[in-house]
Amino acid sequence: MATAPESRPENVLPASAQEARSVVSLFHASLRYEEFAALDDVSFQIDNGEFAFIVGPSGAGKTSILRLVLMQERPTEGEVQVVRFLSSRVRRREIPLVRREVGCVFQDFRLLQDRSVEENVAFAQMVVGVSRAATKKNVAQVLNWVGLYHKRNQIARTLSGGEQQRVAIARAIVNRPKILLADEPTGNLDPEVSQEVLDLLFRVNAAGTAVLMSTHDHLMVRQYGERVISLAQGRIVADLERYRPAERSEPRALAQRRVREDEAGMRERPVESWAEESEVRHA
Repeated sequence: MATAPESRPENVLPASAQEARSVVSLFHASLRYEEFAALDDVSFQIDNGEFAFIVGPSGAGKTSILRLVLMQERPTEGEVQVVRFLSSRVRRREIPLVRREVGCVFQDFRLLQDRSVEENVAFAQMVVGVSRAATKKNVAQVLNWVGLYHKRNQIARTLSGGEQQRVAIARAIVNRPKILLADEPTGNLDPEVSQEVLDLLFRVNAAGTAVLMSTHDHLMVRQYGERVISLAQGRIVADLERYRPAERSEPRALAQRRVREDEAGMRERPVESWAEESEVRHA
């Protein structure tokens, strides 16, 4: 288990330390609201490129952990490190810099329902000041990647739940975050669509982004063989870091192969050719 970090004169870690550390670490972190303890002495690390599930019943503390990683909350005790930023030292004006490193996907999608698919994804680029030309290219690429380039002009509210979640994932990854937080991303979806969303998250991870996904479905996560962090009443009761059954190899290998195919295809074809392929592949 990780030990608490030593005091440092700066609000962020130096670049060399950042490279040596994991993308997210909680060091004996607690979060209390008066007499209620949402989290109590929680410690774990997520490595660069790792996929981990956080499981537990409602009220166990899953969302509280994600809020600490986003630095929407500061721990009452302990420390949270996100890439090179430390919660005890990061300044308020630097919070947007923290959030550039973190993508977020939620159960209720949180799209701009009266805007197009393209506009929803482009909004994430606009917030961080990406140029219009670069935004157009990046949005086209990521929409093709999630299979929705052919629906780029469609209004968000007219999409199915699974399509809305894919738009949300595109928006979350368009800025190339170090880690993607997924808060019950399949909670409002039927089993078949849930599997499609999970497959997409595995592809995001296979492309190099760490993924931390919360869910209450213990049985579902076991079949994938990824790391499982189990919470109860704000405490970690199990951290199955070495749970790696043979079954995990197939979905992981498939995700990695899809990433290689997608990257090769986008290098070889102009953007205008993506619409037809996307429509055929995801009809």
